[in-house]
Amino acid sequence: MMRRILPLLLATSLALAHTARAEDTLNPPHWQSQGTFGSYDKAALQRGFLVYQTVCASCHSANALHYRDLTALGLTTAQVADIASNIKLGSGPATLDDTFKNPFPDPQTAATEFAGAIPPDLSTIVSARPKGTEYIYNILTGYGTAPDDVTLMASHYYNTAYPGDQIAMPPPLKDNAVTYADGTQASVAQEASDVAAFLTWSADPNLDARHEIGLRAVLFLIFLSLLAIATKRKIWREA
Repeated sequence: MMRRILPLLLATSLALAHTARAEDTLNPPHWQSQGTFGSYDKAALQRGFLVYQTVCASCHSANALHYRDLTALGLTTAQVADIASNIKLGSGPATLDDTFKNPFPDPQTAATEFAGAIPPDLSTIVSARPKGTEYIYNILTGYGTAPDDVTLMASHYYNTAYPGDQIAMPPPLKDNAVTYADGTQASVAQEASDVAAFLTWSADPNLDARHEIGLRAVLFLIFLSLLAIATKRKIWREA
């Protein structure tokens, strides 16, 4: 009997993992990585990297990432090498071993460019903000027209998701700012969702492995508990 239990538990884990890969939705916003058995949607991560590289990378660094890390998104080494080769660093084209390009290596230059509002590094921003994934999505989709009773500070924009409702960053996204290779419609909401997913992975690239190990550990403990119960019953039955 015990020999049949472990395969059953493993089959259950695979079923749960399959459920965790359900398609994401924007209504309401939901990310596959959320939840106890969450896992990353590599298609969304690839789309999110495209948004980051096309829109965000001109102002924001991601210094914790190397270009070789992009293979974890499901890209081949050749594809990543091609991406890196098209990015120009001070020493020449980027390589797999280079960190993501920092658009403003000198903080003073960034401060001058943006009137003191230095764009933050995005590598771990999701971990640095409460409900970081939702925070990124809400900021990117929270722009609007300021009410008549709100006076905006110079070079600021109205954003209902930002503390104080005013933010120095202009609206970075627009419909069809990128063209997705998989045919996904690139609305502002979709772009915001995808780049939020990518930055979530950037802050926690080991989530898939951690959840898999945790699930296997729980299943193993369940198996040991069932084995202990069965052994106890067998001993007392024979006593």
